[in-house]
Amino acid sequence: MVSITARAGGRSSTIQAKRPLFSELWKYYPVKMPASDVYSMVGGQAIALYQENPTGYANACALRLSRSFNYGGMPIKQSTRGYKVRGADHKPYLLRVREMITFVEQNLGNADLSFKPQNNQDLSSQLKGKKGIIVFKVSGWGDASGHVTLWNGNDCGDSCYFIHNTPSIKTTDILFWNLR
Repeated sequence: MVSITARAGGRSSTIQAKRPLFSELWKYYPVKMPASDVYSMVGGQAIALYQENPTGYANACALRLSRSFNYGGMPIKQSTRGYKVRGADHKPYLLRVREMITFVEQNLGNADLSFKPQNNQDLSSQLKGKKGIIVFKVSGWGDASGHVTLWNGNDCGDSCYFIHNTPSIKTTDILFWNLR
């Protein structure tokens, strides 16, 4: 839980910001769905961009998590900074991993757990039984800076990147926010 302290006129007050429930986010997460189907599900500007350039918009992880947030209790606001598109539901959807990470940090604070894997180390056992939002920061991908998804205690909602088969691609950081 994130603590927020406000101070004015020599007084201060602290509140606990509530996090969305994992079960609500998971309910609206397009689990293991192909990117093309995620773009179709969101519709609006998202599907139009995908149809115009499917290769350029092949990565749908931020779009998936945006949908989950929009319907699961932590909606993305129009004022949220970043590259957004409007879905058929007129809700804003983030499309870039970096901006999704910023959105998560601004709304949930710093990650509860963070890891720096060494030598392609699989750290999935460190998260067994926990549920939440997971970020993989990855170097070596030409089209993305990482991956954002939900972790259900055993597996990612779409793809996990604890390890890589290509030596030039490495997960440099793993960030995790616990959700109940």
